[in-house]
Amino acid sequence: MITKFTIGNFLSFKDNQTFSFVARKQDTSLKEVLTKAHGETFVRAVAIYGSNASGKSNFIKAFAFVRNFVVNGLKQLENVIPVEPFLLSNETEHKPSLFELEIVVGKDFFVYGFEVSNQKVHKEWLHQYPNKKVLFERNSSEIKVNARYFKEGSAITRKQTRENVLFLSVVASYGGEFSTKVVDAIKRIQVVSGLERGQTLNYAFEKYTKEESYRERMKEFLLEADLGISDIISEEKRVSVEEIIKTVPPQFRDQLVAGKSNFFERRLSVLHKKYDAQNKSAGTVPFNFFKESDGTQQMFALSAPFINSLEESNTLIIDELDSSLHPLMCRYILKMFNSGDHNAKDAQLIFTTHDISLLDEDLLRRDQVWFAQKDKFGASELFSLMDLKERSNLNFAKRYLEGRYGALPYIKQLETIK
Repeated sequence: MITKFTIGNFLSFKDNQTFSFVARKQDTSLKEVLTKAHGETFVRAVAIYGSNASGKSNFIKAFAFVRNFVVNGLKQLENVIPVEPFLLSNETEHKPSLFELEIVVGKDFFVYGFEVSNQKVHKEWLHQYPNKKVLFERNSSEIKVNARYFKEGSAITRKQTRENVLFLSVVASYGGEFSTKVVDAIKRIQVVSGLERGQTLNYAFEKYTKEESYRERMKEFLLEADLGISDIISEEKRVSVEEIIKTVPPQFRDQLVAGKSNFFERRLSVLHKKYDAQNKSAGTVPFNFFKESDGTQQMFALSAPFINSLEESNTLIIDELDSSLHPLMCRYILKMFNSGDHNAKDAQLIFTTHDISLLDEDLLRRDQVWFAQKDKFGASELFSLMDLKERSNLNFAKRYLEGRYGALPYIKQLETIK
């Protein structure tokens, strides 16, 4: 479980900004959406609001970068680390970016972070709480390992750690106990972005066609969403090379795998109920999945990561949850993660949205609502509704649109249009 995430000097974030799942004691509403771990109380789901280009997507990109660098950094042979600092200030453009996670794994609580530029890792640290044991600390010239509490790192020499990879990842690759716990927790971060919708759809398609347990859960999820679907059928069809060649541009036909006489194509058909003149059931009619609405396709694509998160206790992060989805669908998804019954393993959900109907005191606590906005110098900041000291019985949606919380676009001509 991730409890806090701090980023600094990354994309549109200049100064350090800390996001938190920790429940605020001042907010006494909706206690049923809370969970406890390591002596602290946490919320399971958080919504992030803000205007376009406010930094919401860059916050999601920070999570994606950390996950990729920690999990896949050893496999990447390129010397350049794909990180970009805040470029709108002479003060930061040549300085490293900072990332820090606070993580609960069972009875263990870790703080792990690093500072990194395109060329190398400048700093890296791993601390264990509650007694703040420094397991290791790294700077540009050395790695200091606590031989008593972090024996797994003592056997790793600096020569085994390239300057553009993380020491944590190296130690975990040798099976270190604490390092593996932290890497596995970060690996459970699952980012879904609109820019990668095709990948998410492919992931859902693979799960549905190949894993029966997932197929039943996904089907149940979609039927509960009341999309007008009675069933989804997966079928495999043999396709000849000749049929495929017809769809391939001439310049690429020679690149088809030689010796293959047949391929297999998996298809999804969505069954809709059919009725007679007396409005009585008359069977079903199959439709090609890709002829369904964008909302239906989006719900299907998201069903696999939703179920995976709920079953594996993942941290699911979705950029623009409300894209192509009806507000009631977003509400349904949020309630699933908020529910201790549906979310018994304490999976976490972070999502960006413009859907103000979710700003409902019966659905979200104040510490579950966050905002992103830019200052006049182009730097993004993150803050919680709790930071504004708002009462819990106010109309949050109305006050947000009135500009009470900031994080709104400034449209000069809005008031003059009649």
